[in-house]
Amino acid sequence: MKDAKPTIEQFRKYQAAYDYFNATLFGGCLRPCLLVFREGKRKVNGIVLGHFAPHRWSKGDEHCHEISLNPEALNVDFEDTMSTLVHEMVHQWQQDHAKPPRGGYHDRQWAKKMGEIGLIASDSGEPGGKQTGQRMHHYIERGGPFAVAFKKMPKSVRLPWVTGSVLCTAKEAPEQESKPRNKIKYTCPKCEANVWGKTGLAILCGDCDERFKEQD
Repeated sequence: MKDAKPTIEQFRKYQAAYDYFNATLFGGCLRPCLLVFREGKRKVNGIVLGHFAPHRWSKGDEHCHEISLNPEALNVDFEDTMSTLVHEMVHQWQQDHAKPPRGGYHDRQWAKKMGEIGLIASDSGEPGGKQTGQRMHHYIERGGPFAVAFKKMPKSVRLPWVTGSVLCTAKEAPEQESKPRNKIKYTCPKCEANVWGKTGLAILCGDCDERFKEQD
């Protein structure tokens, strides 16, 4: 809706995206949860991209979970944004339909479910990373269920609002698809955690309070 208020427009599409992946990847088994945008302090390029909080909201005798996306997660490629949403939906699946681990931990059951839907668990976000742990990212399996579902995702489900100034994704700007992503590797000198980003970034490790060093 062209004249819709930003809140209504954004959250209508947010809910539609959740419903779409619930139907295509989870067989519609996930109960409605409360979707929010919430800032974080660590993970990729120094921020948490998403978070799942079980039973955070209540209404009388009812309760529901919360899934949040960091507003900064909306500035990356839209496929990556949606993979973060689905990553958190796997936590919800494990909470309600399997055996949830201790708070914040990513166990083998979670990693297996991630793999089944085409997101490969990895602490580095790259092939070869650890698949279990307290802090975990993932990468997208090309040709896997998520990648196929995303490709078929209706354009009407895309989130219209992003943070910052003039921003767009490679999916929305075909003229940029031929340009390489000039990302380089940054490593924490203490815990050796890795992140990738453009050159010249100042990234602080949220666990060690050490500045990430740019690798050649």
